[in-house]
Amino acid sequence: MAEPVLSARQVHVRFDTPVGRVHAVRGVDLDIHPGETVALVGESGSGKSAFAKSILRLHQPPFTRPRTTIEGRIDLACPDSTVDLVEASARVMRTVRATRVGMVFQDALSALNPVVRVGRQIAEALRAARPELDRDQTRTAAVAILEQVGMPDPERRARVYPHQLSGGQRQRVMIAIAAIRSPSLLIADEPTTALDVTVQARLLRLFKRLQEETGMAILFITHDLGVVAQIADRVAVMQAGEIVELADATALFVAPRHPYTAALLASMPGRRGA
Repeated sequence: MAEPVLSARQVHVRFDTPVGRVHAVRGVDLDIHPGETVALVGESGSGKSAFAKSILRLHQPPFTRPRTTIEGRIDLACPDSTVDLVEASARVMRTVRATRVGMVFQDALSALNPVVRVGRQIAEALRAARPELDRDQTRTAAVAILEQVGMPDPERRARVYPHQLSGGQRQRVMIAIAAIRSPSLLIADEPTTALDVTVQARLLRLFKRLQEETGMAILFITHDLGVVAQIADRVAVMQAGEIVELADATALFVAPRHPYTAALLASMPGRRGA
C-alpha cells in the first residue's frame, strides 16, 4: 500500500472554556491513504469535527480565539517532504490550506461569503491556484467548474449570491472551491446533513467521481451510517474523543467489535438485531 497522505499520531485537542478545560480529542491515531475514503463516525460531541479541524488548525487564530491546544503529530505528505501540521509555521499552513488540503463544511451558507457572487468566490480560489489566468479566463473557468460539479445552468448560477441557491447547490459550490486545486486530501465535515436523500445521493456520487479523477484521499465526517455504507473504504468510530474501532467498512457492518459500534449499528432504521 502507498504511504499515507495523512498520518496522525497521539493527537490531543483541548479547549479552554469559561467553565474549564475540555479534552475533546484524546490520543487519536489515524492514517489516510491516496484514493481512500475514511469515514469518521460517532454521535454529536464525540470529537469528530474537533479532530478534523485540528488538521488545518482551524481552532486557532485567525479563525478562533487562542484558547485551543493541539498536541501530537499530524504528518502531511507533500511533494518534496513531510510536514508536521501541528508544528508548521503560519506561512506553511497557508500554503497547505491553499494547495494541499481542501475542506467542505456542514453549513455552506455560513462558509460562503454572503455578499459576493458565487462565480467570483470560485474565481478567487482559481486565481490562487492558477495565477497565470487573466480575468476573462478565470471567469470562464469558474463557470466550467460549476458545470463539472453538476450545477444546473452554471452561467446563471455563477451570477447569483449564495442565499439564492438551494442547500445542495451551495454544497456543490463548496465542493468546487475545495477541489479546485486537486488537493491530496479533502475533508468533508457533515456535508450532506439536512439534505434530502436524492440530493445527498447526488453529492456522494460527485465526491466519488472527483476522487476517481484526482486520486485524492477523503476524510468524511458523519453521524449517518447509511452514508458511510455508500462511500467509505474504512471507518473510524469515535466515542468521547477516542477512536474505539477502526475497520474496513464491510467488516465493520458485518461484525462490529466494540459495543459502542454495535449500538450505533443497532440504531440504524430497518436494522435487525437491535
